[in-house]
Amino acid sequence: MSSPDTTCDRCLEWAAERNYAGYDPYDGLNSPFIDSIATNWLTRLVGMHTVNKAPINLRPLLGVPAERNPKGIALFAMTYLNRYRDTGRSADKEQAEKLLRWLDTNQSEAYDQAAWGYNFDWQNARKFYLPAYHPSIVVTVFGGRAFLEYYETTGEQWALETAQSAASFIQDHINREMVNGFDVFTYTPHDSFVLINTNALAAGFFYQLSAHTDSSELLDRASHLFEFVVDAQVDSGGWYYAMPADESYLSHDNFHTGFVLESLHGYAMAQSSDHPAREAYEKGLRFYRDNLFDANGAPRFEADKRYPYDAHAAAQAILTFAQRDTDVDREMAHAVYEWSIANLLDDNGYFYRRIGRVLTDKTPYMRWSQAWLCRALSNLQLKTG
Repeated sequence: MSSPDTTCDRCLEWAAERNYAGYDPYDGLNSPFIDSIATNWLTRLVGMHTVNKAPINLRPLLGVPAERNPKGIALFAMTYLNRYRDTGRSADKEQAEKLLRWLDTNQSEAYDQAAWGYNFDWQNARKFYLPAYHPSIVVTVFGGRAFLEYYETTGEQWALETAQSAASFIQDHINREMVNGFDVFTYTPHDSFVLINTNALAAGFFYQLSAHTDSSELLDRASHLFEFVVDAQVDSGGWYYAMPADESYLSHDNFHTGFVLESLHGYAMAQSSDHPAREAYEKGLRFYRDNLFDANGAPRFEADKRYPYDAHAAAQAILTFAQRDTDVDREMAHAVYEWSIANLLDDNGYFYRRIGRVLTDKTPYMRWSQAWLCRALSNLQLKTG
C-alpha cells in the first residue's frame, strides 16, 4: 500500500488536471432543466435529491456543470500548505497561494467582509433555502481557516487580514439564537436553525485566530461557544446534529462528531485535566472511537447505523485521530486510511463518495470526496509520517 504522501500527491494531480472543478452531491439545482421547475421548497428538495440519490450520475444528462466549490478550494489550499510544511517544495506554497487568490476574488458579493457560500442553490429540508454563493457559517469558517493557515505558515499579512475579515462577517452577520442560555450562531444570516457542529467550527476558528490578535473578544466568544458545545453533549459522550435534539434528523453521526472534536481539541488541551471542555473532549473521543467505526477502520455513518460508509466521514476521522498524539489514535488514523485506500480509491486517482448496503456511489465529487481526503492524507503525513 502506498504512503499517505504518495497517494495525496497522486490525487492532487487528478484534481489539478480538472482545475479543481467538478460535481457535488448537492448540485442538482445547477441543472437548467431542474432549476426552471424548482420554485418552492418541495420542488427544490425533489430536484436536488433526485440527482443526489440516483443510482447513476445524471449530471451530464441534465446539464449540471463541473464547477469550483469555494469550500473545496479552501480544502485544497490547506492540503498544499500541509505538503509545503512537510516537503518544503515551493510549488506547493505557490499553488496554495494561487487557490487562495481565487477565493479572495470570489467572495460573496452581498457583503463587504470576506464570506463564501456553495456554488449551487441548496434547500435544507424546510429549514431554509440558500441561493448559490450566498454565505454560510461553515463555508466561511473553512475559507477563513485556509487564509489563517497560510498566514501561520508564511507570515504574509494579507492572509491574516482576510481571516480576520471572515471572523468579522460571522460575528456581524450570521444570525443568532438563544439556546439553553447560550447566545449561539445559526447557519446563515437569515435562518434560525442551530447546529452544534457549526458552532464548534466557529469556536475553533475564533480560538485559533485569537492567538494573532491583541483583543480578547475572539477568545471570549470562542469560550462561550465551547461552553455551549460542552453543555450540549449527551451522557453517552456524543452530540446530536441540531438543537433542540428533536429537530435533528441525524442522531450521533460520524463526520459531524469529528467536526466537533477537531474544533474542540486545541482549546480543551490548553485546559486543566478537570476542566469541563477537557473532560468533554476525552469523553467525546472515546464515544467516537468506540461507536462510530468498525473493527477494520470503516467509518460507520451513525452510531446505530453502519451504512453508508462515506468518504467525508473517512477523511474527517483521519483528521480527528491524527490530531491526537497517542498510540491508539495514530493507529486509528492509519486504520481508517488503509480502509479508505482499499475501498474508496479508484485506479484513476479519485475517491468514491460512499459504499452503501446495496449500491456504491463511484461518481467523482471534487469537494465531498477528493478535497476532503486529500486534506486528510496530507494531515496524516504531516502529523504521523
